[in-house]
Amino acid sequence: MNTKLNFNIEKLKNSPNYKIKINELMKFLEFYFVNGRPKKFIKYENELRNLVYELMFEMSLEELLYVIPNYYQFCYTVSIEDDYLLNQKKISEHLLVPFSKTLKKKLNQLNFKPLVYDVFEDRYVIVCRHAVTTGMYAPGSAIYSITSGLLDLGKTIVLITLGNIDHQFVKLKKKNSKLTILKKDDVSTPLKQLINLRVICQKFRPSKIITEMPVNIGVALYYSKITSKLLYWSPGFTHVPWFDKVLLVPELLNENLLKTNKFVEVPKSLNFELINPDVNYKLVKNFKKEKLIEEADFVMGTFSRYEKISESFLELVFNLLKINKNRKIIIAGTNDNSRAKNKLKKFIDNKQAIILGLSDVHILGNCCDVFLDTFPFPCGFSAIEIMSKGKPVVSINQPNLSNYKKSRVNKLILENEDDLNGCLIKLENNSKFYNEMSEKSIKIAKDYDNSLKLAETIASL
Repeated sequence: MNTKLNFNIEKLKNSPNYKIKINELMKFLEFYFVNGRPKKFIKYENELRNLVYELMFEMSLEELLYVIPNYYQFCYTVSIEDDYLLNQKKISEHLLVPFSKTLKKKLNQLNFKPLVYDVFEDRYVIVCRHAVTTGMYAPGSAIYSITSGLLDLGKTIVLITLGNIDHQFVKLKKKNSKLTILKKDDVSTPLKQLINLRVICQKFRPSKIITEMPVNIGVALYYSKITSKLLYWSPGFTHVPWFDKVLLVPELLNENLLKTNKFVEVPKSLNFELINPDVNYKLVKNFKKEKLIEEADFVMGTFSRYEKISESFLELVFNLLKINKNRKIIIAGTNDNSRAKNKLKKFIDNKQAIILGLSDVHILGNCCDVFLDTFPFPCGFSAIEIMSKGKPVVSINQPNLSNYKKSRVNKLILENEDDLNGCLIKLENNSKFYNEMSEKSIKIAKDYDNSLKLAETIASL
């Protein structure tokens, strides 16, 4: 991690040379992501908005396809604590719509012609950021579920990953002759990726192309005009002005989205054996020993990107730990955790709080007694993962939780901090209540194993 700023914000804002501005913007975005997405960068969001809009028109296609997806990710993650629907609408209006218009012009200038071909209905292309089922990239498990479900329907799939591939996808490939996995070349540029994807479409002629990335090479593929339908499985962001269909799990649905046939409800699907794999309990025992977790301790866990670990959530954690010295919490996730470390320093020092980066959530999950849900924006896949291990998820009721209630035990959704503390006391001391909540949690997690139903919905579109 490099904490010394390697970009010049004054050059970015004031240089009369557009190339210098674009270069400084690239350095700004690189610094943000390399250094764990520092929350303090929110101060730049408003002043960069109009500037980026202006710079779009001066970018080459290569620059546009590199900068805008990263700038979108910056806007989406740096402001995660805001009203998320309002935030999405703002990003769509101020960034994505202008980007779409500019992108279409650039593609026309480069003379990209529509690709017209007869599709094979049983052929699919999946383009994903990472083909992984572990770690903190939650959409990877959904991509696995879509892939395995389509294979069970007898479909032929070319899966293209821009990043990593894990052993579960390798194993799935070995078991299925109808699955081909391709990995992006490390030196491949966005333009080369687009050209290669169009070649694959022309030769393979898939009926549908599926991606979980709202702003990436799939957008350019869509606007370059191909015969195959482009489907976007949304991991959270819904307000995209492109794609033929947007696939929404129940937690992301709202009445306004369903007014058009572009948005389609699909079942949430997580293969149970992936979210609750066998673990080496020696590793669990070693972690507990290393972190001084004892039998008398009641361990809470929260696993999420640190953007979701809000000030109000940390205040709740602070109060819960202060009440009972036998309570401990493990918070793990990617990106900037400095706020959590600062707020909980007292409890880190006395070994009640364990603040970690990227971790094996299956090891950590088996060290916990319960999962403490984040707010004001709740956890998604990580909550289901820990429920699969029989660990109850305890939440505070708030507006953003409304659609997520389908993936929670109703008795464990509390109205305020006092009620939540009372529920924790009951879980700590009443084994019958704890076991009942544990069994209900496992049932909810098992009910999310819907890969075949998800694949059938996709195939019907």
